[in-house]
Amino acid sequence: ARGMAMLGEVGGSAWLRPEDAQFAAADAEDNEAQALRNAQMRDMLQRRRLERDAGPESAAPEEFMSLSTAGGGGSSSSCRPEVPEKGEAPCRPPWFVERPHLENTVLRLHEELLDFVKFMSHTAAEERARKRWVKTIANTCRALWSDCQVKVFGSYSTGLSLPNGDVDIAVLDVPDAAPKAMKMLANRLLADGEISWLEIIESAKVPVVKVRAQASGIRADIVFNQPDGIETSRFVRERCEEFPQMRPMLVFLKYFLMQRGLHETYTGGMGSYLLCNVVLHFLQRHPSKRNAKHYRATSLGHYLYDFLKYFGKEFAYETKGISVLDGGCTFDKAKSVFVNANRRGDHSARLCLESPLGHALDLGAPCFRIAVIKNLFIHGLQCLSHLLVTRPGPEASLLCPLLLDPAHPVIASRLQLVAAQPVALPGLARSSSDLGGDRDAEGGATKRRRKSGGG
Repeated sequence: ARGMAMLGEVGGSAWLRPEDAQFAAADAEDNEAQALRNAQMRDMLQRRRLERDAGPESAAPEEFMSLSTAGGGGSSSSCRPEVPEKGEAPCRPPWFVERPHLENTVLRLHEELLDFVKFMSHTAAEERARKRWVKTIANTCRALWSDCQVKVFGSYSTGLSLPNGDVDIAVLDVPDAAPKAMKMLANRLLADGEISWLEIIESAKVPVVKVRAQASGIRADIVFNQPDGIETSRFVRERCEEFPQMRPMLVFLKYFLMQRGLHETYTGGMGSYLLCNVVLHFLQRHPSKRNAKHYRATSLGHYLYDFLKYFGKEFAYETKGISVLDGGCTFDKAKSVFVNANRRGDHSARLCLESPLGHALDLGAPCFRIAVIKNLFIHGLQCLSHLLVTRPGPEASLLCPLLLDPAHPVIASRLQLVAAQPVALPGLARSSSDLGGDRDAEGGATKRRRKSGGG
């Protein structure tokens, strides 16, 4: 009411043109309507919190999708996998296939890495659920903006997505500004009962709306008028075709980092795109690339060992930077344009990697926990060295429990990762694409939203 009163005063001013007054009135009406929706949403969320607090405690529906262990990134001793003692049953994770005919430990490691990648690949049902979720978002976007283009990018489009991975979507040719477009899409998806959770982040370098499908629990990150991700995904797909070893190595390393909470860029970890370029550089400079005979004799076990050794002990983070352009090379950081780019403390002991799609961008700069990641690579190298020396029998896994924790939720609940979720707000209709055969997860899903100006 106060806003409308102020508008009346402005509208009555002699200096305001009639068309401007009409525009101001329409803008004020939109703000009033948005404020009313926000108030209603806050009231519904408050009632939902009170109902949840009054009811019995239950596990969060997305607990099994957590991207770190319960100990905060795997640092707690209670979360560390225990190594079987002598006489105990060997560790046999769900992907493990016993191969007594293989005596070579490195070849057994090669085969188990392939088994792990197959285990982590999307099933037919998961693939259908992701395609259905993308189609739902695309149809909603086209209903709002008939001329827009909806493109999938990121790990899902490159075939490197983990089972609990989200879907990255770029909506192009949208006439509205990103903050307004994100709110319009969120409101429509909420009204249609398609999502169980959402978060709008306007303060990010690239504004993004994060949503979770009510029908399947699959998450999606949606950006507007940002085509850069499409180009980077195309680059990764082309490099994976050039180097067949990239995909199995990346799937393992992504999960290796994820179990320890070192896979997210915004927490200083090694994000998916940075990891792709790091692995690409390693394969570009590996001796097997220059010798056909050596190439034929090199297995994934050799590549993994050499990768951990290279980035754990050999690579000079203090003096060298990485470029994957034109076959790949290293360069002197002191003479590069990135020498003063990092403002997070130590300027030398960090990863510097030139973006293959933009020479002025250092992809390694946000990875400020590189010292922790380097130590993790050293730990992985020591584990593999121990396995190669002790040569455990064919009845035991080589990846578990030293490198991977088989009790991690994504492994333990591998086939239950796609499941219907509770609706975001009480009283909303359920998604029309609900998975009839899946049981709803217990507990309530909450929506968090960062405020911007207005409303």
